[in-house]
Amino acid sequence: MNNGLPEGIIPIALDAMGGDHGPGVTVPAAIQAVTKGGVAIALVGDPAAVQHELDRHDTPAKRLIQVIPSEGAINEGSNPARALRANPRASVAVAAGAVKAGKAKAFVSMGSTGASIAAATVLFGTLEGIDRGALGGPIVGYAPDSVIIDLGTNLDSKPAQLVDFAALGGLMSRLIYGHPNPRVALLSVGSEEGKGNAQVKATAELLKTSSLNFVGNIEPHDLPRNVAEVVVCDGFVGNVVLKLTEGLGRAICDHIRSALGDSPEVNNLVDEIFARTNRLEALGGGPLFGVKGAAIVGHGASSVSAVAGAIGTARLVVEKGYVEAQAAELARIRSEIAIA
Repeated sequence: MNNGLPEGIIPIALDAMGGDHGPGVTVPAAIQAVTKGGVAIALVGDPAAVQHELDRHDTPAKRLIQVIPSEGAINEGSNPARALRANPRASVAVAAGAVKAGKAKAFVSMGSTGASIAAATVLFGTLEGIDRGALGGPIVGYAPDSVIIDLGTNLDSKPAQLVDFAALGGLMSRLIYGHPNPRVALLSVGSEEGKGNAQVKATAELLKTSSLNFVGNIEPHDLPRNVAEVVVCDGFVGNVVLKLTEGLGRAICDHIRSALGDSPEVNNLVDEIFARTNRLEALGGGPLFGVKGAAIVGHGASSVSAVAGAIGTARLVVEKGYVEAQAAELARIRSEIAIA
């Protein structure tokens, strides 16, 4: 995939079988992403199913799309590690393997989150001191650049681990969103200093000794107010916040439709509210932090435009050298804390 590509074109492996809709969404998304420019796509999946969908599209973009065969997909309810061992030729494993082999610079999957994380962890490895990669990114559309980390991967995090997340989130904020000195905050039950459980209090003391722009604690109602570019919490809290935000957004959309009926104006309003409260589904997904390779983990219900957006995120992560910069940033912040 790297050979013969025009200059500036980044090869991305896309798990074509992942997500709720498989090739019916992933193939058009690949075409959309290639048409926009900057990427070539390796569609990883069942060759017959992927080719059938490709044949429905008559576009010159297909010259930058190829098919890599795989066998089956891993379902969301499966045990990820066991499923990968049982089927190493599953689409997400082959997609991650394409990156490992140098055939792609990043992989994108809308399939099983656990399987995507497991594949990236096993094939790429994690950075020193990182046991498991972390999921993070903007989840509230009213603060579209606020990176919240972790969103569900690490459920019981030690303070030093949360500091690592702060460093990785700050790096993403600088490289991907262009904030030169991003504000870092801890998600807690009160904004006053000293509020929170033992984990939050200990993490706050560590963050104070670093050069990160730590602004203290914030509360959940602060998340839509854009008071920090990086918000740190363990995966248990982050996942609860994520799912509450998404569920509340869906309930509000249903309520508006029930109260105001079906019209273009109502539909536009509902679409906007949904995009602001279900941001990961609307945008496709975000990167896996702390692994030695670029992996974009997306939402199973993602639309064509959302998957294309996730491919765009993968391109940006590669272009900005985020993966390569992680180790140096972690070493810098850890040394500051150790000295302090």
